[in-house]
Amino acid sequence: MHRISSLIFLGFFLLASLNVRASGPIDPFPYGEYQWETIAELPVPQGLIYSPGYAGMYAGTHNGVLILAGGANFPDALPWQGGKKRFWDHIYVLKKGKEGYEWDSTVMRLPKPVAYGSTVSTPQGILCLGGENETGHLQDVWWFIWDAETQSLQIKDGKPLPLPLANASAVLLDDYVYLAGGENQSVSNGFYRLSLKKENADWESLPSWTGEARSHAALTVQSDGQGRQIYLAGGRSKQPNTPTQWHGDIHVFYPKTSVWKHLGKMEDGEGNPAELAAGTSAGLGSGHILFFGGDDGELFHRLEALAQKISASDIHREDSLRWVQERDIILENHPGFSKRVLAYHPVTGSWSRLPDLPFGSQVTTPLVQWGDALVVPSGEVSPGRRTPEIRRLEISKKEEFGGLNYTILGIYLGSLVLMGVIISKKQLSTSDFFRAGGRVPWWAAGISVFGTQLSAITFMAIPAKTFATDWTLFWLLMTIIMVSPIIIFWFLPFFRRLNLTSAYEYLEFRFNKTVRLMGSFIYIALQLGRLGIVLLLPSLALSVVTGMDVVLCILLMGILSILYTVLGGIEAVIWTDVIQVVVLLGGALICLILMVMKINMDGQAWWAFIKEDSKTLLFDTSLDFTGTAIWVILLGGIASNIAQYGSDQTVIQRYLTTKDEKTAAKGILTGALMALPSALVFFSLGTALYLFYRLHPQELSPVMANTDSIFPWYIVTQLPNGISGLLIAAVFAAAMSSLDSSMNSVATVVTTDFYKKIFPKDLPGKHSLKFARFVTILVGAVGTAFAILMASMGIPSLWDQFNMLIGLFAGGLGGIFLIGILSSSSNGPGAVIGLTCSAMVQLLVKYQTDLSIHLYAFTGLASAMLFTYLASRFFQRPSRKELQGLTLKTMGNREKALV
Repeated sequence: MHRISSLIFLGFFLLASLNVRASGPIDPFPYGEYQWETIAELPVPQGLIYSPGYAGMYAGTHNGVLILAGGANFPDALPWQGGKKRFWDHIYVLKKGKEGYEWDSTVMRLPKPVAYGSTVSTPQGILCLGGENETGHLQDVWWFIWDAETQSLQIKDGKPLPLPLANASAVLLDDYVYLAGGENQSVSNGFYRLSLKKENADWESLPSWTGEARSHAALTVQSDGQGRQIYLAGGRSKQPNTPTQWHGDIHVFYPKTSVWKHLGKMEDGEGNPAELAAGTSAGLGSGHILFFGGDDGELFHRLEALAQKISASDIHREDSLRWVQERDIILENHPGFSKRVLAYHPVTGSWSRLPDLPFGSQVTTPLVQWGDALVVPSGEVSPGRRTPEIRRLEISKKEEFGGLNYTILGIYLGSLVLMGVIISKKQLSTSDFFRAGGRVPWWAAGISVFGTQLSAITFMAIPAKTFATDWTLFWLLMTIIMVSPIIIFWFLPFFRRLNLTSAYEYLEFRFNKTVRLMGSFIYIALQLGRLGIVLLLPSLALSVVTGMDVVLCILLMGILSILYTVLGGIEAVIWTDVIQVVVLLGGALICLILMVMKINMDGQAWWAFIKEDSKTLLFDTSLDFTGTAIWVILLGGIASNIAQYGSDQTVIQRYLTTKDEKTAAKGILTGALMALPSALVFFSLGTALYLFYRLHPQELSPVMANTDSIFPWYIVTQLPNGISGLLIAAVFAAAMSSLDSSMNSVATVVTTDFYKKIFPKDLPGKHSLKFARFVTILVGAVGTAFAILMASMGIPSLWDQFNMLIGLFAGGLGGIFLIGILSSSSNGPGAVIGLTCSAMVQLLVKYQTDLSIHLYAFTGLASAMLFTYLASRFFQRPSRKELQGLTLKTMGNREKALV
């Protein structure tokens, strides 16, 4: 009787402890809707009356369907009741139709029963790796290929694993499948890679992480702000005759250098260590890794200890029976595995906790990306028990912009259109439309140059880049100041004294008509690409913070910009730029002050914090030409700014709107000097953003799909209404100051370099003004369409793409201008060859080297100058008369014009 009462007491005690352990906070998701739903249940296998579910299934997607295969369960009885584990060979295909989800009725089988393998979904098919069955661990690899036309599945053999493995972890990154850990007779610390680009490629052994061997680990791909890396977290190690070891560490692998780095311990969101194995994980948004559920090992260790006692004792002893009953009580009443959802952010290295799972955690099953949602298929929910349910997670944004903010944004955008209407009354000729009749003050022209070149790339992308990395790119903006004397004394005199409207008129004077047309085409192509970027960037921001569709935002921005640019020409562009720069810098400064106040940390503590996390790096003096070393930044920045300030019609057109060369020089200097205070503000914003989200990781939500949106995200979620509306208006100000400039400048080039060549008799410009306005509308429409296309491409960092675009297209063009000014021996045929060869060099640099994108402008400029100089030697040298006033040697007294 005493023994029975003791067991009853023990049972109540265990139940109470299990229930307490299973409970936990389920907080609301702060910045969106966090929705789980059951979309299907696995079919009932033949011979059974219910669907028991499976652990360790292969699971992946291909051509729009979800494919599940294999798995293991206990269909007859639970294991402690004498049930035997069964391995299966069934294959199930789940389709999404108009009326919901349905299973394909075709009976399909694996080559053999298998469970606990790894799966990777690829464009070529689903790769199924290893596993185990009654015969032991397997090396087998299969491809599942779904034919969408015939609605049939093809199974192909793949390259066998280097060794038999089960419960390993696998991911896909850049056409490579990576496989980590696993177990067979022992636990593996192997790390392997298989190329999908080469037929019959072998598995390549890579360096292992600096930590214990393990199985059941989470392997995830996510960006750390500089590139997509591979993260290994958690797992367990089961060795013979020793207790199973649980792991709570996280490591990162850098594919570019094949180096591992230990990142520290996993945390539960409250600073406490967390150990997890057999859970699911996924990279979500711009920089989060989510860990769903998993086994924390607490009950596993208790059961394992009881199993060791039972196996080591006499089965007829009273204490052995008590241990068996204690084990059975735990197993019968097992509450399931951890329901926690943890979030890790690689940039800040911080952990936070999302709302708990609303159901029992499903372990030993992969998490599958299916369209815009995550799917958890079947899996183990407690020892011996599986679920047949297929669950789907969708995280959506929540709109919180507010009426006041929309009102402020609307007033701002409306005022720009009104300004275009007012200025349109002065637009009587193409001279007014393209050069503002020389009426623009030098300071306004300088501010406009500043606003045009920095725009949304500064306001959003620089804080985002600094948040993710450090200050090494600060010198990229400083090269604008370094280049300004070269522009003032070498380039400006030609544009002013030759009375140009299009910068590329100089190329015809200096070389020939072919070079001029090539330069015009390169410029137009560059601007169309640039238009897409500067239009997409703020549209992404508005979409993130308001929930408005990205395409709708793009259309709104594009139409408004086209409207006031068509009406007011370059004069409207310049004066709206002045307003936009004031809003941009003022808004950024206000936000920085408010952010510092919100962080509430003294300067010494702030400095210590960011220095410890290597966020203060200003000079990278390494000889690595693939990153942001100071040599890379200076060479690339100087070349890029010579190309932009010396050959970009968007900038040069500002030089031509002032009354003379002296005022134009003042404008150039003004725009260049504004780079220093603006750079200090925007880089400081990036560091402050990092510090804020490092201290408050729960405020950085995984619904943010693009790192470039982090600053607008902060504005809307952390600042009061009204102020956030003003600052979002500044985002639009930043973008539109570039957008309008590109439209007007491309219209200038098309009208001057093409239309007037085709219709030379239209000398009074009777039809030219109408044509220029038509081209402005056309360019704006093409740029808008390009932005919509880019929105569907999922580009991770738009600033990187912008710099790549500048380097690839503008570098060679800048080199042609520079060699024309400096060299008296260069000629037209040589320039044509130089531009062509430079384009070929740029393609080789991009696709055959790992050079930093910041060097693209330098390689383009240098190669164009070199090939032009060398090729010109094979053709007749221009006479001194032909070069009169077109090179530095033949220009005459430059200083007279500046007096």
